[in-house]
Amino acid sequence: MWAYLNGQILKEDQAFISPLDRGFTFGDGVYEVIPCYAGKLFLFEDHLKRLQTSLEKTFIPFTDDIQNLDKILLELQKRNKFLNQSFYIQVTRGTDVVRSHQAEKNLKPTVFITSQELQENPFRINPNKKGIKVRLEEDIRWHRCDIKTIALMGNTMTLHDPSKPSVDEIFFHKDGMISEGSKSNIFVFYKGQVFTPSLRQNILPGITRSYIIKEMQKNNIEVIESEINLEKLLASEEVWVSSSNKQVQPVSKINEYILPIKEPKDSMWYKVLEFF
Repeated sequence: MWAYLNGQILKEDQAFISPLDRGFTFGDGVYEVIPCYAGKLFLFEDHLKRLQTSLEKTFIPFTDDIQNLDKILLELQKRNKFLNQSFYIQVTRGTDVVRSHQAEKNLKPTVFITSQELQENPFRINPNKKGIKVRLEEDIRWHRCDIKTIALMGNTMTLHDPSKPSVDEIFFHKDGMISEGSKSNIFVFYKGQVFTPSLRQNILPGITRSYIIKEMQKNNIEVIESEINLEKLLASEEVWVSSSNKQVQPVSKINEYILPIKEPKDSMWYKVLEFF
């Protein structure tokens, strides 16, 4: 597999980064994930804008790599050959001479990009497939989830807790209100209406989330961005998640609560899946 590192495209096993890179020592960096279908980047401009926003909010300067990101990704797409690919772009503040909380002045950011085959959504292949399993967790993460930072310990730690049952996704909640998944945004179909947590609730502004909202509105389906309490979540007719790599995937179980089973043709999540 080929990767990109600081101006060069090279084999992944030849891509070396200093252990004093601030991404390694402090998690001091941001990332973006961009899907590519049949050689075409999906919602590229939206993803690029979010990456630039993350860089601005963390005071990491833009580089020529970011300005030419589409060309780099398409070159990697050709070299790695998969028809559908998922690109991971990571930008850190750079490499210090010594580890220090205060970064040295004029550091050059480290830009690393890799790709992997993007498997077809299993719920597109088999809409009758049982939905994903979810566990509820109190949200104890930091209060800047609007930044797509590489420091994701709060998102990944609980998935590795051997004392808890294995699930596909974690839904975070705070003060009784659902916020987002550990790696996805959340939609709820309740009493004939679609709800999703608003961006005011300390969640990542998902590119796929935004795309779904716009497409639903084009199709005269109202989407209400508001607080969703745990009672509403557990009384919902349908729940599904969205992300750049997942597209749309239904939920079948939340903790011990099993959601009602519907035929895909009668399900709102399946209508949304048709937007992709």
